[in-house]
Amino acid sequence: MKKFIKKYCYIAVPIITILIYLIAYVINNKFNIIQISLNNDDSTIIQISGTLIGFLLTAITIFLSLPKDTALMERVKKHNHHKIFGNCIVGGLFFSTLSILLWLFKCNNTLLIVMFSLSLEETLISAYYIYKLSIYNFQ
Repeated sequence: MKKFIKKYCYIAVPIITILIYLIAYVINNKFNIIQISLNNDDSTIIQISGTLIGFLLTAITIFLSLPKDTALMERVKKHNHHKIFGNCIVGGLFFSTLSILLWLFKCNNTLLIVMFSLSLEETLISAYYIYKLSIYNFQ
């Protein structure tokens, strides 16, 4: 199971997050524990989403600038980590852009928070990959 989650982290982590949000949503509807109100704070979330887009574009640029003929890059290609990294970047860009679009069209705040959380997760996974690639590239 651990190998599956590691190999498909760009899919598994968002699905787990959505399940957690759904469980919390059902519990909150039944017991009315949490009140979500983002009257003025939603613009801050959107600013962070824009920053995450910038980070993801920078991360893909760093990845593309690494030398491709090293032993590290051969291992990355062999184990398809370049595809996992690329999918994390695309997922992060998608969810960040979607959260900005949800804000522009004044959609549900709960959905905005979920999309922002998913974009943050994909960005963190991408940051982990670019960190590992950068560190191991100098060994």
